[in-house]
Amino acid sequence: MRNGRSHDNDGMEYEILIELQMQRIGPAMQDFLDSNQFTQRESEILILIAVYGFSNREIAEHCVISEKTVKNHLANIMKRLGIRSTRKLLSLLFNHVLNAREQDSTQLNTFIMTGVE
Repeated sequence: MRNGRSHDNDGMEYEILIELQMQRIGPAMQDFLDSNQFTQRESEILILIAVYGFSNREIAEHCVISEKTVKNHLANIMKRLGIRSTRKLLSLLFNHVLNAREQDSTQLNTFIMTGVE
């Protein structure tokens, strides 16, 4: 226990924070996944890396596939995007999400400004 709280509560709080973030960034992330035509498994793997920070081994255990299969999926993702590293992959994803949020904010501000007389 730490500060009178158990580690179980910390994990639950972490999961709640992840869910709240996914609600906020989910549509932009889904747009990234859809626009790049990732398969369902590729999308799942990318989410496990980007949102949960899973290693290849953790992904393999979670998805009940081999670590080699995870590496193959990542290679396919990176080949499709023309990149060579997971860091670049995450950078592309985060930039897409940030740009989408910025566009949403700009569109909302434009709507508010044009709607006011």
